[in-house]
Amino acid sequence: MQLSPILTPDGLPMWSAGGKHAWKTYEHRGYVVSLEWVGNHRATRKCMVIWPASNVFTGGATSEGMWVISERAITAFVGFNRNDKCTGSVSEHCQRECREALPMLGKDINDKNALNALIDTVCRFAPELIGMPVAPQALRQAMRGQAMWDVVASNKSTGKTLHEASV
Repeated sequence: MQLSPILTPDGLPMWSAGGKHAWKTYEHRGYVVSLEWVGNHRATRKCMVIWPASNVFTGGATSEGMWVISERAITAFVGFNRNDKCTGSVSEHCQRECREALPMLGKDINDKNALNALIDTVCRFAPELIGMPVAPQALRQAMRGQAMWDVVASNKSTGKTLHEASV
């Protein structure tokens, strides 16, 4: 997930997901799931990003956003045993959070089918989120961006360079 240079009509920044920051992308029961790294070059988090699979160019198929669950929070949603194996049991927290996420995903809060599909999607891809590798070095370097300054520390009396860095 990365910040896009495009703004909404309200002036809010937009985020893009499922691109080069994604490890894997799936489509399941009307939702797109992207397992990706979110953050900057110093601290990246493994996250599950979920959004509706409907085409945005179709009339009446509007979605207001994406739902992100980090690896640190996934154990509150789905049960795991000591060996990090998913038991498939859904917590009350998962049901409550999925119900609250439905309007953000463009679904009706009373739509039981959409709720069950979202819960199933979270449970199905939770083990993949846990098994995700750390962010690759090339991705962390891409997140860093271009250096603004080159800093050189040198000894004033000898003129010898002690350390060089790009900031």
